[in-house]
Amino acid sequence: MNKLLKKAAALVLGAVMAVTVVPALPVQAADAAPLHTVVTTTGKGDDLKITYKLNLDKTVLSDGRVAIYYDENVLKLTKDSEANLFSEKDVNKKFVSGENKGIAIAFLNDAPKKTGGTVATLTFGVKAGLAEQETVISTQVFGLNNEENAALADTLLTDSVKVGKPALEKPQMKSLDQTLIGVNVTWKKLSGAEGYEVYRATSANGSYSKIATVRDQDYWDVLIANKKTYYYKVRAYQGSGKNRVYSEFSDVKSIKVQKFKLF
Repeated sequence: MNKLLKKAAALVLGAVMAVTVVPALPVQAADAAPLHTVVTTTGKGDDLKITYKLNLDKTVLSDGRVAIYYDENVLKLTKDSEANLFSEKDVNKKFVSGENKGIAIAFLNDAPKKTGGTVATLTFGVKAGLAEQETVISTQVFGLNNEENAALADTLLTDSVKVGKPALEKPQMKSLDQTLIGVNVTWKKLSGAEGYEVYRATSANGSYSKIATVRDQDYWDVLIANKKTYYYKVRAYQGSGKNRVYSEFSDVKSIKVQKFKLF
């Protein structure tokens, strides 16, 4: 391929890659010299910030093509920058190849020269309310060349990152204690829970109504009647509004209210 053909290929990369899927060799680690990826995270849960960097060793190159893609249902790209490593460069920020979406970078030099450094830096956030899961940032290499010689053939690098909030465990009820004030409902503190909802029914197979939302691990139910049996269950939650996620309900505990008594 002469230089004119290489230049034409670089300029039309976005259109070609949108309809072409090149077979790639999976790499166990995100490292295939002279290319290397570095992924760092800060924060936790769905407040996680992910920084991805694609670095190039000092290498004599004339042209190359790279695409970086990720799951848009999990990650949201908040910032990106691409280094001007070559005299001509085409960046397609709406890269599509099959089901893959992301950023494609094509670069071409007028003549082979030694170059290196950070090719691209991408910063991601996590979709709000996301349950804990693994997601992958993939780096697809469509060849790095020094004229007719390949510095790196078609290769796929993958970085797996754990994102989202851990699934909440099922709460465990501790006790139901009647006093003069009412029934004290208690349960064990649950790691990761931001609050709890308390539900009550008046028969074993009856419908449950939410009677409280609390931050602590107990609730005083004062709206009770003598000689009546009450059934309680609790569930934990994280987040707020449409992004709130819930645990399973605890097992049910019941208590028959006797004549009101002192502590």
